[in-house]
Amino acid sequence: MRTCKNLWVNRAMVLAGAASAMLAVAALADNVDVARFTADGQLQRPSDLDQWVFLGASLGMGYNARAFDPNAPGQFQVVLMEPQAYRRFVATGAYPDGAMFLLSFYDSEQKVSINRSGFVQRDLDSFEIHLIDRRRPGEGHYFFPFGATDEQAKVLPAGNACITCHLKDGAFDGTFAQFYPTIRQRIPAARLDKRGAN
Repeated sequence: MRTCKNLWVNRAMVLAGAASAMLAVAALADNVDVARFTADGQLQRPSDLDQWVFLGASLGMGYNARAFDPNAPGQFQVVLMEPQAYRRFVATGAYPDGAMFLLSFYDSEQKVSINRSGFVQRDLDSFEIHLIDRRRPGEGHYFFPFGATDEQAKVLPAGNACITCHLKDGAFDGTFAQFYPTIRQRIPAARLDKRGAN
């Protein structure tokens, strides 16, 4: 009798633990409220950009076919994700409302200091922040272009080229996850848009 009672107690504890874990994951999926705005709706430059999570980088990447010049390969593009949003993505497999992605642009240069081959990044040229927030009116995706030293930026108008391209060709939830090795392996193949993943 005592064995049965212990078994039921153990089962109840396991179920309670599973329920708590499910509630914790559900809470994680809600939103991230890190973005800060001015009174007129401009996004303020986050103060912790150097602590965001690295997702991927490219050199000279473009969306239109053109000849590649190995002597002038173009800009480095580095993509980072806001840490709280990244942790929630890892836990839930979805981007929470309020998730932010940073795309930074750096000119490339060679033969700097001890470098004798290949290319290195110059100083920051500009950057943009992609905010995903379905609680806001519109498409749920918002792009804010910053100059290198700007402290705030206005949102691009609805229906802009960035939104159109991301929603059309992004492999996962309006993002180019197909280019982000840090997260693409965490997205089930069935959820990757094959148009964007090719």
